[in-house]
Amino acid sequence: MLDKVLSVSNRLSSNPQSIRKKRQILNSARQIFLQNGYAETSMEEIAIQAGVSKGTLYNHFDSKDDLFILLIQAEASRIARKLPFPNLEEPNSVSVLVQIGTAILQVMAAATTVSTLRLVIGSLGRFPGLGEEFLMRSLGQTVEWIAEYLDIHGAPDGTHIQDNFAAAEQFTRWCLAHAVERVLLPNRSWDIEADFSAWVAQALYASGISTGAQLHA
Repeated sequence: MLDKVLSVSNRLSSNPQSIRKKRQILNSARQIFLQNGYAETSMEEIAIQAGVSKGTLYNHFDSKDDLFILLIQAEASRIARKLPFPNLEEPNSVSVLVQIGTAILQVMAAATTVSTLRLVIGSLGRFPGLGEEFLMRSLGQTVEWIAEYLDIHGAPDGTHIQDNFAAAEQFTRWCLAHAVERVLLPNRSWDIEADFSAWVAQALYASGISTGAQLHA
C-alpha cells in the first residue's frame, strides 16, 4: 500500500492549477480525518469539504487509502524540512546536540505534529507499516546528520559510542517519545522550555551519547 501511493503521486499533473487543487484536497482531508478519524471519514465528506466533485477527487486519488497515506507522507516531509542540519565544523558538540534535540522537540511537540501523530497512531491497525514510514520520512535524515556529526566529533564528554547511527536513532526516538506522551496526555499542563531542556539531557544520556556531566556543567 505504501508503495502504491507513489504511483498516485507520479501520475498527478505538474500543472500549477492541478497542484493547487491537490493541496486544497489534502488540506480539507486533513481537517476531516482529524475530526472523524480514518475509519469514519468518507471520500464524499472530503469532496464536500474541499469544494470539489467526487470525480475531481478521484482524478487525483484512487482511494481514501491513497489519499490518507499521501497526506501522512506530506506531513512527515513537512516535519523533516523544519529540522536543522548540524554544523559539521562546530566542535562544541554539547551546543550542537542540544540545539538539534530542542528543535526536534519543538517540531514534534507542536500542535500540528501532535495532531498528525494522533492520526498515525489511530490508523496503525489498518496500516501497520505507516508508523515506520512516518519515522523514516520525518526523522530519518536527521538521524543520519547526527550520526555523521558524531563520526567527526564524537560524544560531548568523550564517551565511547559503539554505533553512532544506532545512538543517533535512539536519541531522536527519545525525543519523539516526548511528543507521543503529549498525545496520550492532552490535558496535562507542560512547562515547555524547562521540559525540553530536561528531556534533551535525558535523551542524550539514555542513548549513550553523553554521561550528562557536561550537559549540566
